[in-house]
Amino acid sequence: MNKIFRLLGFVPMMLLVLASCSPEDFSAPNGNIPEASDYEDNVEVTVDQETNYAYFNFKSSPGVSPVWIIDGTYNGNFSAQKYYRKAGTYTVECKVKNANGISDGSIVKTFTINKTVMNGFGGFDAASDKNLFKNATVTRAAGYYAPGWSQIADPAVSMSGNDFTVTLPAATTDQWQCQVPFETNISTVASDDTYDFSVILTSTKDHPGVTIKFTNPNDDNDFYFAEKQALKAGEPICFYMTGMPSRSIDNLKLFFDFGGNDENTEVVVENITFMKSSDNDIEAPEKGEPEPVWVDVNSNDNLWKTANPQQIAGYYAPGWSQIADPNVTVSDGKITIKLPEATFERWQAQVPFQLDLAIDDVDEEYDFLAVIESNNEFKPMIKLTDAEDDDNFFFADDSKSLVAGGELRFFQTKVKLPRPCSSMKLFFDFGGNPANTEITISNIILQKHRE
Repeated sequence: MNKIFRLLGFVPMMLLVLASCSPEDFSAPNGNIPEASDYEDNVEVTVDQETNYAYFNFKSSPGVSPVWIIDGTYNGNFSAQKYYRKAGTYTVECKVKNANGISDGSIVKTFTINKTVMNGFGGFDAASDKNLFKNATVTRAAGYYAPGWSQIADPAVSMSGNDFTVTLPAATTDQWQCQVPFETNISTVASDDTYDFSVILTSTKDHPGVTIKFTNPNDDNDFYFAEKQALKAGEPICFYMTGMPSRSIDNLKLFFDFGGNDENTEVVVENITFMKSSDNDIEAPEKGEPEPVWVDVNSNDNLWKTANPQQIAGYYAPGWSQIADPNVTVSDGKITIKLPEATFERWQAQVPFQLDLAIDDVDEEYDFLAVIESNNEFKPMIKLTDAEDDDNFFFADDSKSLVAGGELRFFQTKVKLPRPCSSMKLFFDFGGNPANTEITISNIILQKHRE
């Protein structure tokens, strides 16, 4: 009963308070909402170009505080930061609030990230004054876009300086069906000089192999290079060439062919660099065998499609004391392997798979691809071998490191089997793995070699 009387007493008091507030002073209890433009100088943005972190700071001012809007996320701290992997121009928005409310307007600051952070080699220095593309004139030339060899309108190209984005709405199936050339005013003269080239490409969809060519505009057979580069969806890939002998060519043409693209693909082409090797301070890693042109993972030309991998008994022995085999699942073309216990030597974590795969023609060359994701970094052994004879194998490679939190495109090209076999085995040894390692293997392709 006492609670009821107390509540009844509260109602007249609230009515009295509301009656005393006019419409003019009810919207702000004790002052005005801040005007964002008054605090323009309080908002500071700095970028660490070495680490790709942008730092946002609001200089202290009496009675107000910031509300950062960073890629759609709100942050009320005086200082904030964000990592940006890709090169580009970005914006951050800042509103200002006080006890009365938050500003209607906002302060927008623009900043630039100079370089894309790569999982591997990131290319040469596009910002160098020695880069012949830095001050070059690059213009798009008429191309050829012909899904099914029936020509349609050229793909849209949006340019920002000498970087550009190519939009490919229609799928193509073959090389040369999507030619996108660019004219330049870059000329070279044959001498003792050599040249280096690099470019970063990022595609929204997987691509089996983009053709890249730097050539004489009047003679397609006179070129610095004509190569293919496979692309992985969402992953910046650096294509590069080094030590190319100089040639006498005026107004070099940079040519891309995206033939084989999926529909609604966008490809960003950035950081194009071409310079004399003697002017280049960046050493590129040694180039291995280029990736071949891959068949679609679901194609009947992918021999893995009917391989039916089945886990067979392995050997899991941290400290050479055997324990239960790791947990393995095979589902929807993916193999997932969990290694709870650490090992410290090769052969301590052997995980083999029996395959319904016979190879009769030992004169045929084959290509193999597997995309391997891991939460830890170490080097596995990967072997594709005769199920009955471990010495009769396509390859046995333990030279590649898994990328912690990333992926490894493990591939072998132009491999042959010494002797015919009636069934095969895909063998992994994860000896040296840290504890609680999880590995996913996907996009497996075994094909007859394709250039």
